[in-house]
Order: sequence, then structure tokens, then C-alpha cells
Amino acid sequence: MKRILKIVLAALVAICLIAVVGIYALSEMRLSRTYNVAAANFAVKTTLPPEEAERRARTLMCGGCHHDAGNVLIDEPGLGRIVAPNLTRFAPMYSDAELVRLIRHGVKKDSTGVFIMPAGNFAHITDDDMAAILAWLRSLKQLPDAVDGTTQWGPLGRIGLALDKVPFEADLVPAVLTPAATRPADIGEYAFRTDCSHCHNLDTAKQSEAFLAPALRPLAQSYSAADFKTLLRTGKGVGGRDLGVMTQVSLWDFRYFTDSEIEQIQAYLTRQP
Repeated sequence: MKRILKIVLAALVAICLIAVVGIYALSEMRLSRTYNVAAANFAVKTTLPPEEAERRARTLMCGGCHHDAGNVLIDEPGLGRIVAPNLTRFAPMYSDAELVRLIRHGVKKDSTGVFIMPAGNFAHITDDDMAAILAWLRSLKQLPDAVDGTTQWGPLGRIGLALDKVPFEADLVPAVLTPAATRPADIGEYAFRTDCSHCHNLDTAKQSEAFLAPALRPLAQSYSAADFKTLLRTGKGVGGRDLGVMTQVSLWDFRYFTDSEIEQIQAYLTRQP
């Protein structure tokens, strides 16, 4: 009887080890998958003053995730530790063409894909705004990393990767894009496509891997112009409520919208279909 139990136990251990090795191997294969997207030449140069180039770049959500010198986005023992890298150190490693491919397609220098960074939204960034982003990134003084280490996947994260349940933005963006040349005078819809729709839908709640985001049209309709401006400037909801991710993104990014741009955004969000 003891011999049979030992055999069964040994078999279970072997099965577990095979499963662990298999999950690790499959997750590494997913992380190393490459995308055949060319880093096309990007010759557009900004004519904006440096301050305006920075302002436009910041409205496009770089700071909310990356902060000034890197940021830990997720730190869950089972899932892993997901780090947004230090842009002041990473941007100089990329050519302009490679940065455009990274931002618009979610494809890194080594042709592997990014996750979380919303390339599906950034694919809509106009050429003149992209030129402003590049100029701003090139102007940044290199800072030491604000956080130690890089992204490390935990067991649940590895399982998700192995089962192809972790979304990679490069899977969502066409290999060939034809973005508009110039930022529209009325940025309402443009801001929704490049910023807001990463988390929100217009008329229905949107469930992401991290949270449930409310529909934007009824929310924007429920806010006065003054309260909506406060929301984007401070991230605080009516009554001074902290809104978690929205609060952080507003403080890092959306506060750089001008008053006129905020009015345009609310006007678009509240417009009846």
C-alpha cells in the first residue's frame, strides 16, 4: 500500500512539474512573439514651441502610467509586478521611426508587443501631435529609475499568457495606418478616440482586466461645465470623490487640456447620437 501511495505521489509531482514547465514555456513563447510591422520613416517635425509640444504630449496619457521616471502599475503576488519603464532612459534607445511604431502599433524595438499601453488608441494620433510627442521625449533630461527592477510575471500571469488571455495591443492595430496629418480644431471626438476610449465606452459600461468603467455619455451629461472641468483638472468627482485611476490620470495628464478643449470634450460626450 505504501509503495502504491509513493508511486501515485511521484506521478502527481511529475504531472505538476510538467504543467509548470509547460506553462512557463508557453508564456515565454507568447512574450517573445514578434510582429511584422515596419518602422517606417517619420519625417514630420513639430513647429510648436516646446511648451506647447509638451502640453499636447502630456494630454495623450504618457505620464499617467510612466510618471516622471517609471512606475509600478500592478503589484499582485499571483499576477506579477508590471512596471511602466522610465521614458527618459528608454526613449533615447529608439529612433523616431521605432518610437512611432511603438506608440501607434504597440511594437517594441525587438519587434515583440506591449500590453496595457493603449496603442489601439494611439493609432489615431495625428502626425503633428506625434511630432510633438517625439520632440518632447527628445527634450527630457535623463532621470534615474524611480522604481527598481522590470516587469516580472507571477503564476497567474504566466497562466494567462500561456492561454493567450493577456491582450497585446499589436494584435488590435492594423499593420498599415493612415493617420490624419493635423490635430482637429475641435478635439472632442479626437480626445475620446485617443484617450477616453481606452477605459470607457460612450453608452455602456466597459469591463477591463482591472476595473469596470462607467459609460461616458450619461456621466458627462450629469456634470455641470464647472464640475466637468474640475473632474479633468483634479480627477475628483462631484463632492470631491477620489476616482482611483481617473484621479491619477487627470492629475498626470488631463489637467493639461485647455479650458476650450475641456468644453469641446464635454460637448462631444454629451451629444445625442
